[in-house]
Amino acid sequence: MRMTRHLAVAAMLCACAAAAGCSQKREAKADTGTATATVSTDMPKSQVSDEQLRAAAQGAAAVAETPQGSNTAVVVTPPNTAATGGAAPK
Repeated sequence: MRMTRHLAVAAMLCACAAAAGCSQKREAKADTGTATATVSTDMPKSQVSDEQLRAAAQGAAAVAETPQGSNTAVVVTPPNTAATGGAAPK
């Protein structure tokens, strides 16, 4: 079950990368003590910040340690470029 959730998060990030163009692969790992998660993306930092990548890993690890984690979605929100005049915040 835990592997399925990890793959779902990774697949989501990879699908976003395919739609937005690719750059170097980045990954983040999280360990809650009872569960670990690794997420990766090829999206540039302007599309998925390091903080978002870490949050996705932490969310996936938190979901993986819950008994009903398979029923919980991990959502990664892209940066709001409208508030910065079309440029992603740095």
